[in-house]
Amino acid sequence: MKTFKSKFVEYTSYFFILLFCYASISKMMDFENFQFQIGQSPLLSSYATIVSYGILAAELVVSTVLIFETTRRAGLYISFTLMVLFSLYIYIILNYSNFVPCSCGGILEKMSWRTHLVFNLLTVALSAAALLIQASIMKRSVLSPLLLMTGLTLLGTGSMLYLYHRSEYFVQKENNFVRKFLPHAVDEEDRFDLKVNSYYFAGSDNDVLYLGNHTTPFVLSAIDVNFRELKTLQIIPDQADFSFNSSKFLVRNQKYYLWDGTVPVLYQGDIGKPNMTTISYKDSHFSQLQALDNGFFVMLTYSPREKIQALALLSSGPTQERVKIYPGLLEKTNDGIFDTDGKLTVDPYNNNVIYTYSYMNKFIVLDQYLQRKKVFHTIDDLSHQEIDVIQLKNGQKKMKKNPITVNKFTFAYRGLLFIESDRPGKLENNINHKQSIIIDIYSTNSQQYLGSFLLPNPQSSKKTQFYIKDNRLYVMIENELIRYRFAQNIVKQFKSGEAENLNTE
Repeated sequence: MKTFKSKFVEYTSYFFILLFCYASISKMMDFENFQFQIGQSPLLSSYATIVSYGILAAELVVSTVLIFETTRRAGLYISFTLMVLFSLYIYIILNYSNFVPCSCGGILEKMSWRTHLVFNLLTVALSAAALLIQASIMKRSVLSPLLLMTGLTLLGTGSMLYLYHRSEYFVQKENNFVRKFLPHAVDEEDRFDLKVNSYYFAGSDNDVLYLGNHTTPFVLSAIDVNFRELKTLQIIPDQADFSFNSSKFLVRNQKYYLWDGTVPVLYQGDIGKPNMTTISYKDSHFSQLQALDNGFFVMLTYSPREKIQALALLSSGPTQERVKIYPGLLEKTNDGIFDTDGKLTVDPYNNNVIYTYSYMNKFIVLDQYLQRKKVFHTIDDLSHQEIDVIQLKNGQKKMKKNPITVNKFTFAYRGLLFIESDRPGKLENNINHKQSIIIDIYSTNSQQYLGSFLLPNPQSSKKTQFYIKDNRLYVMIENELIRYRFAQNIVKQFKSGEAENLNTE
Protein backbone atom coordinates (compact mmCIF):
# COMPACT_ATOMS: atom_id res chain seq x y z
CA MET A 1 0.00 0.00 0.00
CA LYS A 2 1.36 3.36 -1.03
CA THR A 3 1.95 5.83 1.74
CA PHE A 4 1.55 9.60 1.55
CA LYS A 5 5.32 9.95 1.09
CA SER A 6 5.47 7.55 -1.84
CA LYS A 7 2.44 9.20 -3.45
CA PHE A 8 4.05 12.63 -3.03
CA VAL A 9 7.18 11.46 -4.86
CA GLU A 10 5.10 9.78 -7.57
CA TYR A 11 2.75 12.73 -8.16
CA THR A 12 5.68 15.15 -8.15
CA SER A 13 7.28 13.05 -10.89
CA TYR A 14 4.03 13.13 -12.90
CA PHE A 15 3.89 16.90 -12.47
CA PHE A 16 7.39 17.31 -13.92
CA ILE A 17 6.61 14.90 -16.75
CA LEU A 18 3.59 17.01 -17.66
CA LEU A 19 5.53 20.27 -17.27
CA PHE A 20 8.51 19.22 -19.39
CA CYS A 21 6.41 17.47 -22.05
CA TYR A 22 4.20 20.53 -22.42
CA ALA A 23 7.18 22.87 -22.53
CA SER A 24 9.07 20.80 -25.11
CA ILE A 25 6.03 20.31 -27.37
CA SER A 26 5.30 24.07 -27.26
CA LYS A 27 8.89 24.77 -28.31
CA MET A 28 8.83 22.19 -31.12
CA MET A 29 5.58 23.62 -32.53
CA ASP A 30 7.24 27.03 -32.90
CA PHE A 31 10.89 26.04 -32.90
CA GLU A 32 12.10 28.84 -35.16
CA ASN A 33 10.65 31.47 -32.84
CA PHE A 34 12.01 29.67 -29.77
CA GLN A 35 15.49 29.59 -31.28
CA PHE A 36 15.22 33.27 -32.18
CA GLN A 37 14.25 34.12 -28.59
CA ILE A 38 17.26 32.21 -27.29
CA GLY A 39 19.35 34.29 -29.68
CA GLN A 40 18.04 37.45 -27.97
CA SER A 41 19.23 36.30 -24.56
CA PRO A 42 22.25 38.20 -23.17
CA LEU A 43 23.41 34.89 -21.64
CA LEU A 44 22.78 32.45 -24.45
CA SER A 45 22.91 34.45 -27.70
CA SER A 46 26.28 33.09 -28.80
CA TYR A 47 25.21 29.50 -28.09
CA ALA A 48 21.64 29.80 -29.40
CA THR A 49 21.74 26.81 -31.75
CA ILE A 50 23.25 24.26 -29.38
CA VAL A 51 21.27 25.55 -26.37
CA SER A 52 17.93 25.44 -28.20
CA TYR A 53 18.43 21.80 -29.18
CA GLY A 54 19.98 20.97 -25.80
CA ILE A 55 17.00 22.29 -23.81
CA LEU A 56 14.58 20.30 -25.97
CA ALA A 57 16.64 17.12 -25.56
CA ALA A 58 16.98 17.60 -21.79
CA GLU A 59 13.24 18.15 -21.29
CA LEU A 60 12.35 15.06 -23.34
CA VAL A 61 14.99 12.90 -21.63
CA VAL A 62 13.96 13.90 -18.10
CA SER A 63 10.31 13.26 -18.96
CA THR A 64 11.23 9.74 -20.02
CA VAL A 65 13.48 9.05 -17.03
CA LEU A 66 10.77 10.15 -14.58
CA ILE A 67 8.29 7.58 -15.93
CA PHE A 68 10.16 4.55 -14.57
CA GLU A 69 10.48 3.98 -10.84
CA THR A 70 14.02 2.64 -11.15
CA THR A 71 15.28 5.86 -12.76
CA ARG A 72 12.93 8.28 -11.02
CA ARG A 73 15.52 9.42 -8.48
CA ALA A 74 17.91 10.45 -11.27
CA GLY A 75 15.01 12.18 -13.04
CA LEU A 76 14.21 14.22 -9.93
CA TYR A 77 17.84 15.33 -9.64
CA ILE A 78 17.82 16.38 -13.30
CA SER A 79 14.50 18.19 -12.76
CA PHE A 80 15.96 19.99 -9.73
CA THR A 81 19.05 21.01 -11.71
CA LEU A 82 17.06 22.26 -14.71
CA MET A 83 14.71 24.34 -12.55
CA VAL A 84 17.66 25.80 -10.63
CA LEU A 85 19.28 26.77 -13.95
CA PHE A 86 16.03 28.26 -15.27
CA SER A 87 15.60 30.21 -12.01
CA LEU A 88 19.16 31.55 -12.12
CA TYR A 89 18.70 32.51 -15.75
CA ILE A 90 15.58 34.56 -14.97
CA TYR A 91 17.22 36.16 -11.92
CA ILE A 92 20.22 37.31 -13.99
CA ILE A 93 17.95 38.59 -16.77
CA LEU A 94 15.87 40.62 -14.31
CA ASN A 95 18.79 42.08 -12.36
CA TYR A 96 21.78 42.35 -14.67
CA SER A 97 20.46 42.62 -18.22
CA ASN A 98 19.77 45.88 -20.07
CA PHE A 99 16.74 44.27 -21.66
CA VAL A 100 14.38 41.37 -21.07
CA PRO A 101 13.88 39.00 -24.03
CA CYS A 102 10.73 37.07 -24.77
CA SER A 103 9.52 34.22 -22.60
CA CYS A 104 9.16 30.45 -23.01
CA GLY A 105 5.99 29.98 -24.97
CA GLY A 106 2.61 28.42 -24.29
CA ILE A 107 0.86 29.14 -20.99
CA LEU A 108 4.17 30.01 -19.30
CA GLU A 109 4.60 32.89 -21.76
CA LYS A 110 1.56 34.59 -20.22
CA MET A 111 3.41 34.89 -16.91
CA SER A 112 5.48 37.97 -16.12
CA TRP A 113 9.17 37.28 -15.59
CA ARG A 114 8.90 37.82 -11.83
CA THR A 115 5.90 35.49 -11.64
CA HIS A 116 7.87 32.98 -13.70
CA LEU A 117 10.76 33.24 -11.22
CA VAL A 118 8.42 32.53 -8.30
CA PHE A 119 6.94 29.56 -10.18
CA ASN A 120 10.40 28.17 -10.90
CA LEU A 121 11.52 28.55 -7.28
CA LEU A 122 8.42 26.66 -6.16
CA THR A 123 9.29 23.82 -8.54
CA VAL A 124 12.85 23.81 -7.17
CA ALA A 125 11.43 23.44 -3.65
CA LEU A 126 9.01 20.75 -4.86
CA SER A 127 11.76 18.65 -6.46
CA ALA A 128 14.02 19.11 -3.42
CA ALA A 129 11.22 17.98 -1.10
CA ALA A 130 10.57 14.92 -3.28
CA LEU A 131 14.26 13.95 -3.18
CA LEU A 132 14.44 14.32 0.62
CA ILE A 133 11.22 12.33 1.11
CA GLN A 134 12.48 9.63 -1.24
CA ALA A 135 15.67 9.38 0.83
CA SER A 136 13.61 8.93 4.01
CA ILE A 137 11.49 6.23 2.31
CA MET A 138 14.69 4.39 1.42
CA LYS A 139 15.84 4.93 5.03
CA ARG A 140 18.87 6.90 3.91
CA SER A 141 20.37 10.00 5.49
CA VAL A 142 18.97 13.26 4.10
CA LEU A 143 22.47 14.75 4.34
CA SER A 144 23.57 13.05 1.11
CA PRO A 145 20.83 14.55 -1.13
CA LEU A 146 21.23 17.94 0.61
CA LEU A 147 24.95 18.00 -0.18
CA LEU A 148 24.36 16.85 -3.75
CA MET A 149 21.67 19.48 -4.34
CA THR A 150 23.93 22.17 -2.87
CA GLY A 151 26.71 21.07 -5.19
CA LEU A 152 24.40 21.10 -8.20
CA THR A 153 23.17 24.60 -7.26
CA LEU A 154 26.73 25.94 -6.99
CA LEU A 155 27.69 24.26 -10.27
CA GLY A 156 24.62 25.74 -11.98
CA THR A 157 25.39 29.22 -10.62
CA GLY A 158 28.95 29.02 -11.88
CA SER A 159 27.78 27.77 -15.28
CA MET A 160 25.29 30.62 -15.67
CA LEU A 161 27.85 33.25 -14.72
CA TYR A 162 30.32 31.72 -17.16
CA LEU A 163 27.73 31.73 -19.96
CA TYR A 164 26.82 35.34 -19.22
CA HIS A 165 30.40 36.60 -19.40
CA ARG A 166 31.32 34.45 -22.40
CA SER A 167 28.22 35.44 -24.34
CA GLU A 168 28.88 39.14 -23.71
CA TYR A 169 32.48 38.57 -24.83
CA PHE A 170 31.44 36.93 -28.09
CA VAL A 171 28.83 39.60 -28.90
CA GLN A 172 31.10 42.52 -28.03
CA LYS A 173 34.56 41.17 -28.91
CA GLU A 174 34.16 38.50 -31.55
CA ASN A 175 31.52 40.23 -33.72
CA ASN A 176 29.30 37.19 -33.47
CA PHE A 177 26.44 38.75 -35.43
CA VAL A 178 23.62 38.31 -32.92
CA ARG A 179 21.33 41.25 -32.24
CA LYS A 180 19.75 41.99 -28.88
CA PHE A 181 16.30 43.41 -29.61
CA LEU A 182 15.05 45.87 -27.02
CA PRO A 183 11.38 45.22 -26.17
CA HIS A 184 8.91 48.06 -26.73
CA ALA A 185 11.77 50.44 -27.60
CA VAL A 186 9.50 52.99 -29.27
CA ASP A 187 5.81 53.84 -29.21
CA GLU A 188 4.14 55.51 -32.16
CA GLU A 189 2.51 58.85 -31.31
CA ASP A 190 1.47 60.59 -34.52
CA ARG A 191 1.68 60.71 -38.32
CA PHE A 192 1.71 63.50 -40.89
CA ASP A 193 1.16 63.23 -44.63
CA LEU A 194 3.78 65.31 -46.48
CA LYS A 195 1.96 64.63 -49.79
CA VAL A 196 5.23 64.05 -51.71
CA ASN A 197 8.23 61.78 -51.13
CA SER A 198 11.00 64.26 -51.98
CA TYR A 199 11.48 65.69 -48.46
CA TYR A 200 14.52 65.14 -46.26
CA PHE A 201 15.45 66.12 -42.69
CA ALA A 202 17.48 69.35 -42.55
CA GLY A 203 17.70 69.80 -38.77
CA SER A 204 15.81 71.28 -35.84
CA ASP A 205 15.63 74.36 -33.64
CA ASN A 206 13.63 74.64 -30.40
CA ASP A 207 10.32 72.83 -31.06
CA VAL A 208 10.52 72.92 -34.86
CA LEU A 209 11.72 70.36 -37.39
CA TYR A 210 13.13 71.69 -40.66
CA LEU A 211 12.75 69.84 -43.94
CA GLY A 212 14.31 70.36 -47.31
CA ASN A 213 12.84 69.26 -50.61
CA HIS A 214 14.92 67.93 -53.48
CA THR A 215 12.46 69.28 -56.08
CA THR A 216 12.42 72.83 -54.63
CA PRO A 217 16.04 73.51 -53.61
CA PHE A 218 15.36 77.09 -52.39
CA VAL A 219 12.38 76.28 -50.18
CA LEU A 220 12.95 75.48 -46.50
CA SER A 221 9.95 73.88 -44.78
CA ALA A 222 9.21 73.89 -41.06
CA ILE A 223 6.83 71.77 -39.01
CA ASP A 224 6.30 71.91 -35.24
CA VAL A 225 7.13 68.73 -33.32
CA ASN A 226 3.40 68.18 -32.65
CA PHE A 227 2.66 68.04 -36.41
CA ARG A 228 0.12 70.88 -36.40
CA GLU A 229 1.19 72.77 -39.52
CA LEU A 230 3.78 72.66 -42.29
CA LYS A 231 5.13 76.10 -43.23
CA THR A 232 7.47 77.06 -46.06
CA LEU A 233 10.03 79.83 -46.51
CA GLN A 234 11.35 80.88 -49.92
CA ILE A 235 15.10 81.36 -49.63
CA ILE A 236 16.90 84.07 -51.60
CA PRO A 237 20.66 83.57 -52.20
CA ASP A 238 22.97 86.51 -52.74
CA GLN A 239 24.33 84.80 -55.86
CA ALA A 240 23.09 81.87 -57.87
CA ASP A 241 24.68 82.22 -61.29
CA PHE A 242 25.66 78.57 -61.52
CA SER A 243 23.90 75.24 -61.87
CA PHE A 244 23.06 73.24 -58.76
CA ASN A 245 23.43 69.48 -58.95
CA SER A 246 22.60 68.27 -55.44
CA SER A 247 21.89 71.11 -53.02
CA LYS A 248 20.85 70.42 -49.42
CA PHE A 249 19.77 72.43 -46.39
CA LEU A 250 21.36 72.03 -42.98
CA VAL A 251 19.96 73.69 -39.82
CA ARG A 252 22.14 74.18 -36.74
CA ASN A 253 22.26 76.71 -33.88
CA GLN A 254 19.51 79.04 -35.19
CA LYS A 255 21.14 79.24 -38.60
CA TYR A 256 20.47 77.43 -41.83
CA TYR A 257 22.99 76.51 -44.49
CA LEU A 258 22.56 75.56 -48.12
CA TRP A 259 25.36 73.68 -49.78
CA ASP A 260 26.20 71.97 -53.02
CA GLY A 261 29.62 70.42 -52.87
CA THR A 262 29.72 69.70 -56.59
CA VAL A 263 29.71 73.46 -57.41
CA PRO A 264 31.14 74.05 -54.69
CA VAL A 265 29.26 76.64 -52.63
CA LEU A 266 28.06 77.15 -49.07
CA TYR A 267 25.42 79.71 -48.01
CA GLN A 268 24.35 80.86 -44.56
CA GLY A 269 21.14 82.46 -43.31
CA ASP A 270 19.34 83.19 -40.06
CA ILE A 271 16.31 81.09 -39.10
CA GLY A 272 13.10 82.82 -40.16
CA LYS A 273 14.83 85.20 -42.59
CA PRO A 274 14.78 84.53 -46.34
CA ASN A 275 18.09 86.10 -47.35
CA MET A 276 21.28 84.07 -47.25
CA THR A 277 24.85 85.01 -48.02
CA THR A 278 27.73 83.06 -49.52
CA ILE A 279 30.31 82.11 -46.89
CA SER A 280 32.36 79.72 -49.04
CA TYR A 281 32.77 79.48 -52.80
CA LYS A 282 35.34 77.46 -54.74
CA ASP A 283 37.26 76.59 -51.57
CA SER A 284 36.78 72.85 -52.04
CA HIS A 285 34.53 70.30 -53.66
CA PHE A 286 32.86 67.96 -51.18
CA SER A 287 30.13 65.31 -51.07
CA GLN A 288 28.98 65.60 -47.43
CA LEU A 289 29.01 68.44 -44.94
CA GLN A 290 28.13 68.95 -41.25
CA ALA A 291 28.26 72.12 -39.15
CA LEU A 292 30.28 72.34 -35.93
CA ASP A 293 29.91 74.74 -33.00
CA ASN A 294 33.34 76.31 -33.37
CA GLY A 295 32.64 78.14 -36.66
CA PHE A 296 34.00 75.26 -38.71
CA PHE A 297 32.42 72.65 -40.94
CA VAL A 298 33.53 69.05 -41.35
CA MET A 299 33.22 67.62 -44.84
CA LEU A 300 33.98 64.59 -46.95
CA THR A 301 36.21 65.67 -49.81
CA TYR A 302 38.95 64.49 -52.17
CA SER A 303 42.64 64.75 -51.36
CA PRO A 304 44.41 65.45 -54.68
CA ARG A 305 47.88 64.67 -53.35
CA GLU A 306 47.01 61.16 -52.08
CA LYS A 307 44.18 60.72 -54.63
CA ILE A 308 41.85 59.38 -51.98
CA GLN A 309 38.65 60.38 -50.22
CA ALA A 310 39.31 62.23 -46.96
CA LEU A 311 37.77 64.20 -44.12
CA ALA A 312 38.51 67.92 -43.93
CA LEU A 313 37.70 71.05 -41.93
CA LEU A 314 36.32 74.11 -43.68
CA SER A 315 36.56 77.50 -42.01
CA SER A 316 33.96 80.15 -42.84
CA GLY A 317 36.03 82.92 -41.24
CA PRO A 318 38.81 85.10 -42.70
CA THR A 319 41.69 82.66 -42.23
CA GLN A 320 44.60 81.91 -44.51
CA GLU A 321 43.94 78.18 -44.49
CA ARG A 322 40.24 77.88 -45.33
CA VAL A 323 40.39 74.11 -45.89
CA LYS A 324 42.54 71.63 -44.01
CA ILE A 325 42.48 68.04 -45.27
CA TYR A 326 43.22 65.05 -43.05
CA PRO A 327 44.04 62.22 -45.49
CA GLY A 328 45.06 59.67 -42.86
CA LEU A 329 41.75 59.44 -41.01
CA LEU A 330 39.84 57.13 -43.35
CA GLU A 331 40.99 53.54 -43.81
CA LYS A 332 41.99 52.67 -47.36
CA THR A 333 41.62 48.98 -48.18
CA ASN A 334 41.48 49.18 -51.97
CA ASP A 335 41.18 52.28 -54.15
CA GLY A 336 40.73 54.84 -51.38
CA ILE A 337 37.55 56.20 -52.96
CA PHE A 338 34.76 53.64 -53.06
CA ASP A 339 36.06 51.50 -50.22
CA THR A 340 35.98 54.52 -47.88
CA ASP A 341 32.37 55.45 -48.67
CA GLY A 342 30.33 56.15 -45.58
CA LYS A 343 28.04 58.47 -43.64
CA LEU A 344 29.29 61.62 -41.92
CA THR A 345 27.40 62.86 -38.87
CA VAL A 346 27.99 65.17 -35.89
CA ASP A 347 26.59 64.68 -32.41
CA PRO A 348 25.15 68.11 -31.42
CA TYR A 349 25.44 67.18 -27.75
CA ASN A 350 29.24 66.86 -27.58
CA ASN A 351 30.32 68.02 -31.09
CA ASN A 352 31.91 64.63 -31.81
CA VAL A 353 32.41 63.79 -35.47
CA ILE A 354 31.39 60.24 -36.40
CA TYR A 355 32.12 58.60 -39.74
CA THR A 356 30.48 55.21 -40.38
CA TYR A 357 31.78 53.09 -43.24
CA SER A 358 29.14 51.82 -45.65
CA TYR A 359 30.89 48.60 -46.62
CA MET A 360 32.77 47.70 -43.43
CA ASN A 361 31.67 46.97 -39.87
CA LYS A 362 33.46 50.04 -38.54
CA PHE A 363 32.92 53.62 -37.47
CA ILE A 364 35.36 56.24 -36.24
CA VAL A 365 34.82 58.90 -33.60
CA LEU A 366 36.78 62.18 -33.57
CA ASP A 367 36.56 65.46 -31.71
CA GLN A 368 35.55 68.71 -33.44
CA TYR A 369 39.19 69.32 -34.45
CA LEU A 370 39.40 65.87 -36.08
CA GLN A 371 41.82 64.73 -33.43
CA ARG A 372 41.78 61.88 -30.88
CA LYS A 373 40.65 59.29 -33.40
CA LYS A 374 39.01 56.12 -32.10
CA VAL A 375 38.02 53.21 -34.34
CA PHE A 376 35.24 50.85 -33.31
CA HIS A 377 33.60 47.76 -34.76
CA THR A 378 29.88 47.24 -35.09
CA ILE A 379 28.35 43.82 -34.35
CA ASP A 380 28.16 42.98 -38.05
CA ASP A 381 30.67 40.31 -39.09
CA LEU A 382 31.48 41.75 -42.54
CA SER A 383 34.86 43.40 -41.95
CA HIS A 384 36.23 43.54 -45.50
CA GLN A 385 35.00 43.36 -49.07
CA GLU A 386 36.90 43.17 -52.33
CA ILE A 387 35.70 46.15 -54.38
CA ASP A 388 36.49 45.94 -58.10
CA VAL A 389 36.88 49.37 -59.71
CA ILE A 390 36.90 49.90 -63.48
CA GLN A 391 37.88 53.04 -65.38
CA LEU A 392 35.71 54.19 -68.28
CA LYS A 393 37.04 55.72 -71.51
CA ASN A 394 36.23 59.22 -70.26
CA GLY A 395 38.45 58.62 -67.21
CA GLN A 396 35.55 58.18 -64.78
CA LYS A 397 35.85 55.34 -62.29
CA LYS A 398 32.99 53.08 -61.25
CA MET A 399 32.51 49.96 -59.18
CA LYS A 400 32.21 46.81 -61.27
CA LYS A 401 29.47 45.50 -59.00
CA ASN A 402 27.73 46.92 -55.99
CA PRO A 403 29.18 45.67 -52.69
CA ILE A 404 27.04 44.70 -49.71
CA THR A 405 25.92 47.72 -47.69
CA VAL A 406 26.73 47.06 -44.04
CA ASN A 407 25.64 50.42 -42.60
CA LYS A 408 22.85 52.20 -44.44
CA PHE A 409 21.93 55.38 -42.53
CA THR A 410 23.27 56.90 -39.32
CA PHE A 411 22.34 59.52 -36.75
CA ALA A 412 24.30 60.62 -33.68
CA TYR A 413 22.60 62.07 -30.62
CA ARG A 414 23.70 62.60 -27.00
CA GLY A 415 26.50 60.06 -26.96
CA LEU A 416 24.66 57.41 -28.98
CA LEU A 417 25.01 56.34 -32.59
CA PHE A 418 21.93 54.93 -34.34
CA ILE A 419 22.69 52.84 -37.45
CA GLU A 420 20.09 51.54 -39.88
CA SER A 421 21.11 48.14 -41.24
CA ASP A 422 19.64 45.93 -43.94
CA ARG A 423 21.78 42.97 -42.93
CA PRO A 424 19.92 40.14 -41.16
CA GLY A 425 21.63 38.79 -38.08
CA LYS A 426 21.84 35.24 -36.82
CA LEU A 427 18.49 33.57 -36.04
CA GLU A 428 16.46 36.40 -37.60
CA ASN A 429 14.67 34.16 -40.07
CA ASN A 430 11.28 35.06 -38.63
CA ILE A 431 11.79 38.80 -39.30
CA ASN A 432 10.53 40.13 -42.61
CA HIS A 433 13.46 42.42 -43.37
CA LYS A 434 11.75 43.87 -46.42
CA GLN A 435 8.95 45.26 -44.26
CA SER A 436 11.06 46.18 -41.25
CA ILE A 437 13.62 48.86 -40.47
CA ILE A 438 16.35 47.60 -38.14
CA ILE A 439 18.21 50.20 -36.09
CA ASP A 440 21.27 49.24 -34.03
CA ILE A 441 22.37 51.47 -31.15
CA TYR A 442 25.96 52.08 -30.01
CA SER A 443 27.52 54.24 -27.34
CA THR A 444 30.17 56.59 -28.72
CA ASN A 445 31.30 57.66 -25.24
CA SER A 446 32.24 54.34 -23.75
CA GLN A 447 31.92 52.12 -26.79
CA GLN A 448 29.36 49.37 -26.56
CA TYR A 449 26.58 47.89 -28.64
CA LEU A 450 23.46 48.62 -26.58
CA GLY A 451 20.77 46.83 -28.55
CA SER A 452 18.49 47.04 -31.57
CA PHE A 453 14.87 47.73 -32.35
CA LEU A 454 12.48 47.25 -35.24
CA LEU A 455 10.30 49.81 -37.01
CA PRO A 456 7.53 48.75 -39.39
CA ASN A 457 8.05 49.51 -43.07
CA PRO A 458 4.83 48.17 -44.63
CA GLN A 459 5.58 49.70 -48.03
CA SER A 460 8.95 47.92 -48.16
CA SER A 461 10.31 51.32 -49.11
CA LYS A 462 14.02 51.83 -49.61
CA LYS A 463 13.54 55.57 -49.14
CA THR A 464 13.66 55.82 -45.35
CA GLN A 465 15.40 58.28 -43.04
CA PHE A 466 15.16 59.23 -39.39
CA TYR A 467 15.92 62.11 -37.05
CA ILE A 468 16.15 62.31 -33.25
CA LYS A 469 15.22 65.24 -31.04
CA ASP A 470 14.79 65.13 -27.26
CA ASN A 471 13.04 61.82 -26.47
CA ARG A 472 11.41 61.47 -29.87
CA LEU A 473 12.31 59.57 -33.01
CA TYR A 474 11.04 61.00 -36.30
CA VAL A 475 10.93 58.64 -39.26
CA MET A 476 10.24 59.55 -42.86
CA ILE A 477 8.98 56.73 -45.09
CA GLU A 478 8.18 57.98 -48.58
CA ASN A 479 5.67 60.84 -48.04
CA GLU A 480 4.78 59.99 -44.44
CA LEU A 481 6.34 61.56 -41.35
CA ILE A 482 5.97 59.44 -38.19
CA ARG A 483 6.74 60.45 -34.62
CA TYR A 484 7.74 57.86 -32.01
CA ARG A 485 8.53 58.20 -28.33
CA PHE A 486 11.61 56.39 -27.03
CA ALA A 487 11.14 53.99 -24.13
CA GLN A 488 13.02 54.53 -20.88
CA ASN A 489 15.54 51.78 -21.66
CA ILE A 490 16.89 54.03 -24.44
CA VAL A 491 16.29 57.46 -22.87
CA LYS A 492 18.34 56.52 -19.81
CA GLN A 493 21.39 56.12 -22.09
CA PHE A 494 21.12 59.64 -23.54
CA LYS A 495 22.79 61.55 -20.70
CA SER A 496 26.09 59.77 -20.68
CA GLY A 497 25.85 56.82 -23.07
CA GLU A 498 27.04 54.60 -20.22
CA ALA A 499 28.52 51.40 -21.59
CA GLU A 500 31.83 49.77 -22.33
CA ASN A 501 33.80 47.13 -24.19
CA LEU A 502 33.12 47.78 -27.87
CA ASN A 503 35.93 46.52 -30.11
CA THR A 504 38.55 49.21 -30.69
CA GLU A 505 41.72 49.50 -32.66
